[in-house]
Amino acid sequence: MLQFASEAIERNKNCKVFYLDRKGDTFNNHYSNSVSQRVIGDSAWSIVFFTIPLSLKVRFDKSVDTVVVSDPILLLFSFVYANKKRIRFVQSNDLLLFGNNKKGGWLLNFVYQQLFKVSQRYSYDQVLFNSKYSLNSYNKTLPIFRRYSSEHIVNPPVFTVGCKKAIDSYPSRNFIKVCIVTNKHPMKGYEEFLEIVKHSRLKNIVYTVISQDDLDSGLGIVRHVKPSTDDDYINTLQQNHFILSTSRFEGFGLPLIEAMALGLVPIAFYNAGMDEYNSKNGIAIIDNAIEFDSVVEKISSNRKMYIKLSHSAIEAASAFTDEIFYSSMINKIL
Repeated sequence: MLQFASEAIERNKNCKVFYLDRKGDTFNNHYSNSVSQRVIGDSAWSIVFFTIPLSLKVRFDKSVDTVVVSDPILLLFSFVYANKKRIRFVQSNDLLLFGNNKKGGWLLNFVYQQLFKVSQRYSYDQVLFNSKYSLNSYNKTLPIFRRYSSEHIVNPPVFTVGCKKAIDSYPSRNFIKVCIVTNKHPMKGYEEFLEIVKHSRLKNIVYTVISQDDLDSGLGIVRHVKPSTDDDYINTLQQNHFILSTSRFEGFGLPLIEAMALGLVPIAFYNAGMDEYNSKNGIAIIDNAIEFDSVVEKISSNRKMYIKLSHSAIEAASAFTDEIFYSSMINKIL
């Protein structure tokens, strides 16, 4: 959504970004006209509570006539700004938002899920999806006659498309670099990643965890990086041979395909979201440390295979450009 806003502003469209400010951060550069709502506290309840005043800011902003909303909590309160043209953009299985969230507890999860189903009955001008996965997940809780078709899918852009390829040297048994992009959410698979690291028998391998959360594995072969800019993020990815994804519930799985666009060879736990860019089966699907070791050893010992998979990853990602996403989104919401 930030990428869409950036593109809109660069094309002289009037656009505002409304967001919850949890850490005192602000959007610089393109987003000088952004509107925030400060969140006091770090609990899931506080995030839900402060979404209400943010919704009111949307309602009473007379300069806004069309609102594209992706955040699942903000969507619960979108009846507040029913005076606007409302576009719902679904990017994951939002019903699972608090499914494994200990901060919220079972009560918040129950209340949220009921409100989520109610929000599906709101009157939207458009309901759009970033993938077949998010479309199918959303449709499961709708009666057949109200379900949406693939015509409502708008695949997101991958901002790393066209950037310089990752390190040119192919991996060998003496030099293997693997990275993962993750966060604290239980379903993102950080714990599963650590299990792979602890049980892997591979030697001369180093791992990089890219995250905005404060994660610390305590393992010497794992370094943690918190990029401060997009360039930092890209530079960190470019230093690796493989991208590993242990998340099982992605919509489109942007981190995986962002790395693929740079030529990193993808290894992943299966999730349905990747089906849209794995038509040639270029992603190595694994389920445990034994399979991880086998895949890495097989690819890193075969230069020709590694180069072929690297090029295949770039090709798969190249279809998801800013121009295609922006044009498709604009055509559907205007």
